[in-house]
Amino acid sequence: MANEVDFKFEKFEEYWGGVDEVKNTISKCKVCGSKLLLSHMPDYKNLLVQETARCIECGAGNRKTIHVLN
Repeated sequence: MANEVDFKFEKFEEYWGGVDEVKNTISKCKVCGSKLLLSHMPDYKNLLVQETARCIECGAGNRKTIHVLN
């Protein structure tokens, strides 16, 4: 549990480049390039969505993001 990463808030400045580059940044593992498994847990009361991404192939690339709904 000590290695568990807290959720970070999404910043749109992270995404730059063309449409295909942004899609690859969001959906592909940075280590092996495989497609990430994304899971979402909405919190409608606070207008947030918690996203967890992990790579099934290599087990790396774990990412936890909070999306703010406006």
